[in-house]
Amino acid sequence: MGFKEKVLEQIEAAGLKDFTTKGLCKRLGIYASFERKILSAALKELCDDGKLVEASADHFLLQASDSLVKGVLKGNRRGFAFLIREDGGADLFVPNRLLNGALHKDTVIASLTGNLGESDEAEVVKVVERGVTEVVGTLEKQKAGYGFVKSDDDAYFSDVFVPAADLRNVRNGAKVVVKLTEFGGKNPVGQIKEVLGKSGSVDADVLAIVRSHGFKESFSDAATDEADRLSKENIENEIRKRADFRSLPTITIDGDDAKDFDDAVSLETLADGYVLYVHIADVSHFVRPGSAVDREALERTTSVYLPNVVLPMLPESISNGCCSLVEGEDRLTLTAVIKLDKTGKVAETDVKKSVIRSNHRLTYKKVAAMLDGDEKLIEKYADVFGMISEMKKLSDLLAVARHNRGSIDFVTHESLITLNDTKTKVEKVERYPILASNDIIEEFMLLANEQVAEFMCRAEYPFVFRVHGEPQKEKLDVLQKFVEGCGFQFKVRNKLYSKQLQTLLEQVKGSETENIINKVMLRSMQKAKYSTENEGHFGLALEYYCHFTSPIRRYPDLMIHRVIKMMLDGKLEGAALKRAEEDCETVAKLSSEMEREADLTERDADDYFKAMYMEDKVGDVTEGIVSGVTGSGVFVELENTVEGFAPLSQLPRDRYAFDEKRYVLKGTKHSFGLGDKVTVLVTGASTDARRVGFELF
Repeated sequence: MGFKEKVLEQIEAAGLKDFTTKGLCKRLGIYASFERKILSAALKELCDDGKLVEASADHFLLQASDSLVKGVLKGNRRGFAFLIREDGGADLFVPNRLLNGALHKDTVIASLTGNLGESDEAEVVKVVERGVTEVVGTLEKQKAGYGFVKSDDDAYFSDVFVPAADLRNVRNGAKVVVKLTEFGGKNPVGQIKEVLGKSGSVDADVLAIVRSHGFKESFSDAATDEADRLSKENIENEIRKRADFRSLPTITIDGDDAKDFDDAVSLETLADGYVLYVHIADVSHFVRPGSAVDREALERTTSVYLPNVVLPMLPESISNGCCSLVEGEDRLTLTAVIKLDKTGKVAETDVKKSVIRSNHRLTYKKVAAMLDGDEKLIEKYADVFGMISEMKKLSDLLAVARHNRGSIDFVTHESLITLNDTKTKVEKVERYPILASNDIIEEFMLLANEQVAEFMCRAEYPFVFRVHGEPQKEKLDVLQKFVEGCGFQFKVRNKLYSKQLQTLLEQVKGSETENIINKVMLRSMQKAKYSTENEGHFGLALEYYCHFTSPIRRYPDLMIHRVIKMMLDGKLEGAALKRAEEDCETVAKLSSEMEREADLTERDADDYFKAMYMEDKVGDVTEGIVSGVTGSGVFVELENTVEGFAPLSQLPRDRYAFDEKRYVLKGTKHSFGLGDKVTVLVTGASTDARRVGFELF
């Protein structure tokens, strides 16, 4: 019998079900430090074997017939939760009576109690860590003076009790942030940390969305003051140390309302090919590691774009000032110099610290108009129109090459939400228009990101890659069955290549089910993330990829700019190399987490304004496409990208059964499946719930 088996035998013999290493050492008479280390290693091995569960640091629970599991709770507004298991096993149902004070997002230890249909039922035996420390919601004051905060997140099913003493200056119906201070009773207890405004006002409602995902709309005085000082720095001495590209014809191409320009492009056409210059703002020159600005940028890791406000990663004096590649001003940049042959194949890439001066601030609309032959604009921008025409030719070559290697081009429809001047009413919701000029910048940025990633990977220095894994087999099986149900052939045998998915999208192009197959395929994809290990990018069919081109709005780009400059300056060695490795790990992990929160923030804000837009359309009848099917009803997307839900009670009367493999809700007389065209009546719209309701005919 090995040592760990003897330890387990001692634990079981002593009847220990809940213990610490220190307590076990005392019981076993272990005092020497080396013996404690051996015991700790044995306990870790027993956890790996499934005999023990490490409830928290140095705190263990004995597994009883494999009945204890650890995981995170996902709450439901009806008061129950599901346990998402740490070991990857099937989710466990936890009814309200067996939560024992545990709440949404808590890390818990639970014991299996029985079966509920096909899902195991569990009871929480220990809360290891509270997952929510602050709740954003609406205050409901009671006559006795105390109040409850109802969370804006339905999954946080327990209202938060707030004592009367903490509510003297807070009005009923206020949107608030409440800090949780006590757990274990009927309701968690909290105190008001911030009053956001009156519930129902646009500013307060949107700010509540922002706070619920951990973002801020402003910067500290220290960061703002520091940014103001940095933006006034004289860069003349620095310019002398850099490659000077100010004589190159250079342009920026952005949206009409863009204010921060972090990328510019130049193109030289040679007899044997092209030299593409992708100039990216050198934010790292101004934002130094550990500075006040840097600390707050790292908290955010990304800018967030909402219909009524932008939450920038950096203060405005930097993002819209010294780092923005504005027309006619000298700006410090990092430039990827990419030499290509006539076919668009890359021959050589270099990265240089540089200085540029943009000749023109162009928009996608203006460039698209010029390419379509707008003579007035062509005359106005005659000094760069020839270069723009060559850029279009090169971007077309790059697009063909990308297609040939198997890059997947999903057909998705982003929303363009137009507000009135006061940002309080929605004037229009429509599909975001994509122009030919968008493709130019997209292809050039994709190429620069790929080439810089390969450049740094081959140099074998610490780096932050953008990686994307291939879909999981279970999701591919669902996709295959759905596609075949739509009448198309799609088979995956030993290994999936992105080219196969691209071919499928070409097959369905122009069909009635094109958009829905795109959606189902997107759902089958893994989410891209940041990593210090180069794992390739499945969706783009690339061996190397990173985010290099947007350091004003993404922290990973800023981080790799620092690493590149240290390498170029010969400073990436010793302690600096070790620090870069650690920083890259931190940035990759935190940025992946905050990117998810940013996506949710943007989605929630879009849903809020879409619900507002539909409020005066209640009673309208319109057409839509079934975009989602569940056992409880049908989601429908309108032409303008607004999505609403029709519960079973709002479907034609029938007895429905849900076929989850084919995304169909089938009755004896009626059937609703993904991609079906339907007629809907708008029955309701709620900005509070951020939902739109439909009835189907």
